[in-house]
Amino acid sequence: MGATNINRDGSDGVALLVPIPPPSAPPPSAPPQRVPVAFSPSAFTATATGLAATCSVVSTQPETSTWTELPRKAEQYIAPAVLPHSTSTLPHASLFFVTHTPAGDCRICRLPLSSSSSSSFSANAQLAKLQCGHVFHRSCIEASLRHHPICPTCGDSGCIEPPLGTSPSGTMHHSILRDKPCPGFADSPSTILIEYDVPHATQKPYHPHPGRNFHGFLRRKAYLPNNDAGRDLLTRIIYAWKRGLVFSVGTSKTSGRSDSIVWSSLVPHKTSFKGGPHGWPDEDYLRVCHEKLNALLVPDAEVCERRMSGADAMTFGQMPMITVPIVLREGIEYDDDSMAKIPQTLDLKPISRFPLSNEACRICRRLLSSGFCVEVRRCKHAFHQCCLERGGLRGCNRCPVCGASYGEPRGNSPSGTMSIDLENSVCPGFAPAKTIKLRYRIPSGIQKAYHPNPGRRYGGTNRTAYLPNNEEGILLLQRLKYAWTHGLTFTVGYSITNKRDDCVTWATIPHKTRLDGGEYGFPDPIYIQNCNQCLDDLLLP
Repeated sequence: MGATNINRDGSDGVALLVPIPPPSAPPPSAPPQRVPVAFSPSAFTATATGLAATCSVVSTQPETSTWTELPRKAEQYIAPAVLPHSTSTLPHASLFFVTHTPAGDCRICRLPLSSSSSSSFSANAQLAKLQCGHVFHRSCIEASLRHHPICPTCGDSGCIEPPLGTSPSGTMHHSILRDKPCPGFADSPSTILIEYDVPHATQKPYHPHPGRNFHGFLRRKAYLPNNDAGRDLLTRIIYAWKRGLVFSVGTSKTSGRSDSIVWSSLVPHKTSFKGGPHGWPDEDYLRVCHEKLNALLVPDAEVCERRMSGADAMTFGQMPMITVPIVLREGIEYDDDSMAKIPQTLDLKPISRFPLSNEACRICRRLLSSGFCVEVRRCKHAFHQCCLERGGLRGCNRCPVCGASYGEPRGNSPSGTMSIDLENSVCPGFAPAKTIKLRYRIPSGIQKAYHPNPGRRYGGTNRTAYLPNNEEGILLLQRLKYAWTHGLTFTVGYSITNKRDDCVTWATIPHKTRLDGGEYGFPDPIYIQNCNQCLDDLLLP
């Protein structure tokens, strides 16, 4: 059966195979059939008329309460050169320009829609339409959606799209293990098997090391109970897979190898039947996974089915799309113990032979042959490994000679939690943008080996910082989240405020902690530029 491509409101079209009732179950000796569902970032390509998306999803609607057999289907895609928008990796709202000015007032500011409309149809048009058809002043609806992502007129949330992830192209299969009950589910006599194939390929510009090969895999497995709850979750996971949210390119916590395909923390999976944090039984998993998908703005299973089938598609002709990034209220845990398990010298290559017998280490000036040596892969400069480790390069990870990066930036922040919330007040200097509120909580603890006084107790802290809730602020927020999860936001040292040692203090990344002016407060028109420059110096993506 063929697939039909549908351009969904100029934003997220999907191609769906029309569901058919499953055939009668084969004899027990027959092997289960597998349904491949392929993801490719090439589905998200920018066109002259806006952002169009083309995906393929295989869905079944069995008449019985338990699936027994699924049809076979495969779709292949080629990854694009770039993601279509700088904000496409964030949750975002899809708006559309209008070609004529309707009568009436803007529901938000109560002024006539004609008061700021553009007489010509251009990229600078001043009116915007939601998928539900309601029209507003563009500046009004953008500010409204960033704070409360629903239509102010009818309350519809269909304009909100989950972020696009950075998973490379691959194939998702799902099938039924008929005689394998899922542990912990008495109503699940069989199990849904999910298998992912992501082959080796070259990293794209939105990956950590563009142009370098990454390590793929075949048949990475996960499991769900074959009951109503499991099938609903499977539908939402397929939707997340089609948005590229299941995997990413990074450093494997299992092998410590960089440039590997790793599970995204956004969508947790259960990969065994032997218990533990990643296995069944787990009575909380379905709830936790649904909460994660809710945070990503992935709709419920019924809406996912409709969107993937094109039933909710709304075509706006040739109107180009406006992408408005949305901030998610969330809490982000950072565990310094898990970060410490990843080797620091991720992109260093051990070397045992030297072209010149008198070549010296550029740090200690002794001959390289006098100790174990490593070479920075990118620039080929060689050093004693012990010199790099003693050189205080944690959190910098750059070649001392040319500055080339040899690993992900990492700091020595203790464990804690970063919370993101939205304030209804205007951020000074960025009107009409509202305010994003960041709260950091780091409890007291014992200093680790990489802190100034290992074994000594340090005092924790609670800090608050602010950002403008506009596109610049939201993009900076993503970099600050990366810095937090890599231990770069805080350090342990001397507190100028408390005039005490062994305290948790800000590291080198500037934060604005007040909204009433001053050196550490808003307004500050160059803060975002200065903060981004500091993050660039730390080699943050």
